[in-house]
Amino acid sequence: MLFDVRIVTVADFLRTDLKGNLDVEPSRRALAEVIRGCAGRPRHHVLIDWRQVGGATLSLSDLFELAADLDVPEVTSDQKIASLHPSTDELNLGRYFEVFTAAHGFEFQPFTDPAAALAWLGR
Repeated sequence: MLFDVRIVTVADFLRTDLKGNLDVEPSRRALAEVIRGCAGRPRHHVLIDWRQVGGATLSLSDLFELAADLDVPEVTSDQKIASLHPSTDELNLGRYFEVFTAAHGFEFQPFTDPAAALAWLGR
């Protein structure tokens, strides 16, 4: 079965202030725009690659703030969002993000293995 995946790096949506702290509102808007880009198109999915965050360190509260008001009503059950993390510790943060996004109807799954992420998106 055919599907399309948009691969997004953190640099595509993560915005910071002059001190390097997460700038939540612009980051949330940019992330919503990325997700919205695949919404309404069956079998168009998003893979968010968190492996190269750069100098920024995202905390649980940062992920909560990113996901808390993330509203993309155009997302249907045909779209999936996978996140790719560099380590098991980071994967645990991805699982928290999964809980937050589930409240908004996203089908979301975190991974550390790119092949596993793509396999899940293709199901």
